[in-house]
Amino acid sequence: MNKFQTQIYHITYTPEQKQICLFFWGCNLNCKGCYCLRRIYSPMLEDFLGKHTDEPKEKANKPKYFLLLDELVNILSKYDFNSVILEGQEASLDPAYSIITKTLHEKFGSYNVLLSNGLQLPDLSHTDRVEIGLKAINDKLHTDYTGKSNSQILDNIRTLYKLNIDFFIESVVIPGYIDSEEIELISKFIANVDPKIVLILLPYFKSGDNPWRRPTPFEMEQIQTLAKKHLSKVFYFRGDEQLEHRVISLFPPQIDILVHHEPDENKTTKLGHSKEVLCTN
Repeated sequence: MNKFQTQIYHITYTPEQKQICLFFWGCNLNCKGCYCLRRIYSPMLEDFLGKHTDEPKEKANKPKYFLLLDELVNILSKYDFNSVILEGQEASLDPAYSIITKTLHEKFGSYNVLLSNGLQLPDLSHTDRVEIGLKAINDKLHTDYTGKSNSQILDNIRTLYKLNIDFFIESVVIPGYIDSEEIELISKFIANVDPKIVLILLPYFKSGDNPWRRPTPFEMEQIQTLAKKHLSKVFYFRGDEQLEHRVISLFPPQIDILVHHEPDENKTTKLGHSKEVLCTN
């Protein structure tokens, strides 16, 4: 069996969509609103439903176990799926990334999608699509939020386009910080590359020790309208959507997640013990 060590610590499965999500640990940015400050497990799991508007008081603990490649293959072999999302903190940093995606292609024939901050591009030979989380165009703002300049990220977006790699961009709306003015700058940058590139707008939710509030559904709609002045394809989430398909944890087992998120009536609930989304924030 293949003993390559991976940085995968969490796997979810959406049966109706036949979709697997692999969550990786480790990042090259230090985002103030990183979802993993709040929770290391997928926000789509049942134990988290309805809690996205909460304001947690404690930070999530780091993962304690990372899968070997043969363990990953053994888990996935039990399920019927046709697409894999590689997300978490920053999947592209895993030294085994190219081996993982090649295995997914050759053994399972899956459609592989990388969710990345775009600071470092891995070997994309076995990646079918890339989603870049672009935080800001204003470099001072980007550095304040992430701890790093955005210059390499912007260059890498242009490189993806020149290489004709299928990709789209998502950005998080944070009222009073990364709001309409910055989203319009992002839209203009994308339009200068190609106005047909897809932009997805996500609403911020509380994570980390930050003063920012969530945008309202109306604000999300207004900012989408603003972005569409420059781009032909802009989609957004209101922040009050209902989960349409059940998502389950394949690793760690669902019961482990539920147990470790069970509130103690004498203490503040801890949000994680052992990995966001897509750290979407």
